[in-house]
Parts: sequence; structure tokens; C-alpha cells
Amino acid sequence: MAVKRNDKGTGAFELLSFVLLMVFFLGIGFLDGPEWCVDTPSYVSMDFSREPVYPLFLMGLRRLFESMNVTAQPYGLPAYLTLAMVLQSLLWVVAIHRLGTYIFEISHYSLGRTRALVLASAAEITQVGVALLNRFIAKRGSMYSESLMTESLAMPLFVLFTIALIKSFDKYEIKDVIKLFFMSVLICSIRKQMLICVLMWGFTSFVLHLFVKRHRSLNRFSMTVIGVALSLVCIALFDRGYNLAVRGVFAPHTGNSLGGLSTVFYTSSDEDIALFTEKENSEYPDIDRLVARIVDTCNEQELTIDHCPGYDPKVCSNVFNSDWKGMVEHYAQSYDIIGFDVVLPFADDYVYEHFGERGTVEAMMLSDGVQKEMFNVLLKARITSVFKGDDHGAFYVLTSNILKAFVISNANMYPEVLVMVSAVIYSLYLVLYIVLAIRTAIQAGKDLRGNNLELLAYRRKVLLLGFVVMTGLVINCLVTGALIFPQPRYMCYSMGLFYLSLFSQLFPQ
Repeated sequence: MAVKRNDKGTGAFELLSFVLLMVFFLGIGFLDGPEWCVDTPSYVSMDFSREPVYPLFLMGLRRLFESMNVTAQPYGLPAYLTLAMVLQSLLWVVAIHRLGTYIFEISHYSLGRTRALVLASAAEITQVGVALLNRFIAKRGSMYSESLMTESLAMPLFVLFTIALIKSFDKYEIKDVIKLFFMSVLICSIRKQMLICVLMWGFTSFVLHLFVKRHRSLNRFSMTVIGVALSLVCIALFDRGYNLAVRGVFAPHTGNSLGGLSTVFYTSSDEDIALFTEKENSEYPDIDRLVARIVDTCNEQELTIDHCPGYDPKVCSNVFNSDWKGMVEHYAQSYDIIGFDVVLPFADDYVYEHFGERGTVEAMMLSDGVQKEMFNVLLKARITSVFKGDDHGAFYVLTSNILKAFVISNANMYPEVLVMVSAVIYSLYLVLYIVLAIRTAIQAGKDLRGNNLELLAYRRKVLLLGFVVMTGLVINCLVTGALIFPQPRYMCYSMGLFYLSLFSQLFPQ
């Protein structure tokens, strides 16, 4: 139900919360200035390894300031980067404010204005709390809204996408599917991790439109299948079209295999070299020598799981009988070194040695190709070894990273007591959700009128919110734990939404 704009106190809340959010994000933004991060140069230079939207965003601002001959450098950086910080901060304000007003929309008729305002305020406070944690507790020196990297746009857009997805299930019309389609293409073209949005969309529609009586509709699920398929096609075309315009090649951005390759090399051994020695590779000759060089270097620098304290392949180390927290810490320290200090330069050397290319677009594509070849062969070997029961730690790394991803999605790894706290919070969330689902089902079976219908509608919205949020959190943990590298900035997308959902289930109903 929509908010009545003339409701006493509603307009005041919207105005006050918007002003406070503006003061908070812009105030700290101007205090800190734009944050130049490790990844920022690759976005500014429009590196081949980056998705299109953020480099285009920065380029557009840069061209604007160049056209106006602005040469000032506030905070020691080009002035257009300060404008980028301001626009990013405004996007966070809009997203959080929209979340607050949406929560008020679904609760004020059933809970009353006062309690609805409390819940709407909690929606905004949970998001601000995540920003405060990143800025002051995690000691990053900045909030993500100030950082010159993709999270600055992807995080608030994820909140807006989640709201749009939840609202779409009210009627699920063509216009809802079109909106989700455009949002998916945009957010996934900011960073590839956000393909979790497409998976969220597809999975929630699969469950609701095929298994939940109130939403069941094969036609609506068919609309989702078409929308998801078109999104994936357009995301790929946007990526390739961008590289065609910038680099003259109709190709996806590079580096898609690097994260997974770093993980499989973390569990590497001399047996991996034999996988490439045993067969002739006409496309990448002597690739076995490259693999041997990488494996030897990883061992020499103690970057593999064999050098992890407490790891013992003879007893099949796992999350139950080993120090998995120590292992994921060692993995985290090794991950970037393997990928950026070993694999990338060695692959570039290999390309120069065999193809005479270095630093060109063709060289980067060849390097990406050889990385993909190594990853495909090694991944297949890891999967085979898991099913054969002679796995060399790959399953241990996978399960441990996924477990870490869940922990840092609502808490932290240290102090270690927070791991148990995280488990308790998830358990509480599950119990409350089940209780609310049972109460809602019982209430739905009664002959309801008036306010009781409003309360039923609210409870159903809370259940839908909890389902969509937890779906996004679980998919992000599985995807990030398996293919990327679970660290806080990859995992806090759902954190504020998770605690909002938890609080809404605790809230008097």
C-alpha cells in the first residue's frame, strides 16, 4: 500500500531522514575526500580487466572537467574525483532513504505510525551502521561511498535492486520485469560479482512462482526466464561492445579466471604439472613449463596449503578437525600474491616468450587465454579428485571459505568469539522466520477483516523481505567463497538488509 503523503508526521520523517543522511554522507565525504584505492588506477586507466560502467563513469566526469578547463586538485587529486565522491554519496543517500520510505509503506497501516517510523528508522540506521563500521571500526580510513572503486556504486544499487525485486512480486507485471532487467544489466556491468542479482531474481521467482500458492504462475516464471536470459546476453554484449569501442576488440574483459586460478594453485602440487605434460597443447605450447614455474614459486614462497599451519592431508583436514580459521587466514595472505605477483607476470612472460607480444591488447588476450586454459584443466582435476576421495585440500578450502563468507556477512572472524556469535544470530534468524511463517499461515486460514488483513499483508511482506535478503546473502557467500575471495567489502552487501530483516521479525506484530 502506498504512503498517504498527507499523513501527519510522514512528510517530516522523510524530510528529516533525508537531511540527516545528506549531512552524514556528504559531511564525512568532504571531511575525508575521495579515497584513492589500490584498484583505482585500473578504473581511471580503463584497464582491460575492468567491467565497463565505473571506468565510463569516471571518464565522463573527467571529460566534463577537461571541457571546462578545471585543473584544481582538492585533496591532492583531480577535481573530477571529488565530484565522483559527491555523486556516489548522493546515490547512497537516495538508496538508504528509499529503503526507509519503503519499510514505512509496508508497515504503517498495520503497525501504526509510531512503530512504523521506528522500523523505517531502523532500516536506515542499519545501512548507516555498515558505513560506520567500515569507516571507524574496520579502520579503512573511508566509507565505501568515498572510495574510488566499484563498491561505491554497486552497494547502494544492490539495495535498490532488492527493493525493486521485493516490490515486483506484488503484481509481477511486464513493467516490473523490464525494470529488473535494466537494473541487472547496469549493476552487473559495474562488477561481475553482482551477477548474484540475476541469480537472486531467478531463484526467488523459481520458488515463489512455482511453489508458493499465492504467487504461483507458470507464465510469470516464464517472464523471469526470458528476463534473466536477456540480462545475461546484454551484460555480455555491453562488456564486449565497450571493449570494441575502447580497444577495438569485441571481447569480454580479462581476468575472469584469475580468482579461481589463485585458489587452485593454492592447493597445487607437482601432480598438477603432469596434467599438462601428458598431453600436447598446440594452442599453448610448453604450458607445462609455465605451470611448473608457478607451482615451484608458490612452494618456494610457502603460498600453498601445504605450508598452512596445522594442515595434514593424511587425515583429510576439514572444518571439523582442523584450524579452518587459521587456514583461511593463510589463504587470504596468499591469494593476491599468487594471482598478482606470480600468475599474472609469469603468464605475461610466457606470452612474450612464445608469441612476442607484451603490453598490447593482443598480449593481454593471450595471457587471459592461457590463464583460462590452466584454470579449466586444474579445476577439472580438483573436481575429479574430490569425487574420487583423494582430494588435496580443495574441498577443505572451498568449505572453509564459504563458512568464512557467512561469518563476515553478519559479524567478523576476530575476535574468534564472533564466529560463534554469527552462528547464534543465523540460528535466531531461522527460528524467528519459521515462527513468523507458521503464525502467518494460521492467520491466513482465518476469516479476516479490517486491520487484521493489514497485519497479514505486513507479515507476508516481512516474510518476503527475509526470503529475498537471505537468498541474496546465501548466493553471495556461495559464489564468493567458491570463485572469488571472501573479504569484508565483498560480503557486506546484505549486512544491513539482514539485520533489518531480523529486526522486523523481532518487532511487535
